[in-house]
Amino acid sequence: MIGLAAGIFVAVIEITVIPEKREEFIAASAQQAPAIRAFEGNIQFDVLTDPKRPDVVFYLERWESAEANQKFYAWWVAQGMANAIKPFVAGAPKETTFTQAID
Repeated sequence: MIGLAAGIFVAVIEITVIPEKREEFIAASAQQAPAIRAFEGNIQFDVLTDPKRPDVVFYLERWESAEANQKFYAWWVAQGMANAIKPFVAGAPKETTFTQAID
């Protein structure tokens, strides 16, 4: 059944990685995934790849609200999780955000 999912915050984060380090980046992300998924307000966290683009990894995140995502991001930085992935990235991430209109 399709219903309204007003207020659900969705972020697609495109991360440019060093191609030779992509698998290490994915492994580091996998280690962080349980904490991200357990964070209050998280609905979904997935790590996506495109076989045709070895220099890019995507995070797909769904949150109960933009505020929940902001709280998570502050916690994530404070925990040093951003620093844990820095050796694998080649540039600043690009984030595109959405509000889910229907489920």
